[in-house]
Amino acid sequence: MKCNYCEWRCKMPASVCHMYQERNGSIEEIYPNQWTTYYITNTEGIPLFHGWPNHQFLQLGAFNCNASCAYCINARVAIEPERKTFRFQLAPERVVKIAQKANCSGIHFSVNEVTVNLPSALAVAREAKKHGLIVGCSSNGYFTKATADLMLEYFDFFNISLKSLSNDYYRKHAGLKSAAPVMRNIEYLASRTHLEVTTTVVQTVNDHEIPAIAEYLADLDPQLPWHIFRLLPEYKMENRQPPDIEEISSKVKKCRKILPNTYFSNYIGTQLINTLCPSCGKVLIERICAQSCGVTLSGCSMQGNICPHCGTAIKMTGSFCDTSCPDGEEG
Repeated sequence: MKCNYCEWRCKMPASVCHMYQERNGSIEEIYPNQWTTYYITNTEGIPLFHGWPNHQFLQLGAFNCNASCAYCINARVAIEPERKTFRFQLAPERVVKIAQKANCSGIHFSVNEVTVNLPSALAVAREAKKHGLIVGCSSNGYFTKATADLMLEYFDFFNISLKSLSNDYYRKHAGLKSAAPVMRNIEYLASRTHLEVTTTVVQTVNDHEIPAIAEYLADLDPQLPWHIFRLLPEYKMENRQPPDIEEISSKVKKCRKILPNTYFSNYIGTQLINTLCPSCGKVLIERICAQSCGVTLSGCSMQGNICPHCGTAIKMTGSFCDTSCPDGEEG
């Protein structure tokens, strides 16, 4: 029997992620409702720059993955054997109560690949929706169309990691067979839900693809948010030099002419995390990066979702939370 959750379509009992088994003629989780981490994050830290600005989310993660990225910053949880991880049991009802007690707007699945423990994630999502919470995930996008439809039923947003447009890159550096399923899912989700895309730049390996990826995403949606991260040397690339910030910044500035909502997020002091009006170029949403992987919102000047300077509509899902606009102009 084959598992249909991701594009490996593993034939049981062997599986890439080691998270599913065949039992009584169906595919079941081996470790249902087992998680390794939960903590509070703001929307911008997901990163999500064009959805529910400054809201709080309960970020929930499990373990194992269907990929094996050479630079994975969560390798100890996502790639190394599950016996090395501390796990705790949390029923969906308990997860939702924790989120509510912390005044979170929703739940975000991250840390590991959500599709390797999808039934548990969907159970949490179903319970969360009963209580009016927002639900979303960060994913490598290597899932089947059937899985996309399952998630679309309960998930309000996705941040998909598009590592490259090259099949060769995916095979050599991500441990996946092809970029095609990821691109297919990005195209499928773009018109059906709130979607943002993230790409980690490994200099001399995929940095030359930055303009091509910008053009690809702009063809799908000219206001699609794209987050560029520089490599943080980890795991099998721990001895590699981080990419040059100035060089990537230069490419990002050029890409903003193709895809205005292109951001360069993960270094302290970056100015390439503000949202500019695609028509007049005025700063509409200001953000601050005070750590390597964290961004906070510091101000906004939009009137609703409209640029007050030229009247251009800015694509934004959900409203700003009550405290998101220090200047008192709530978007």
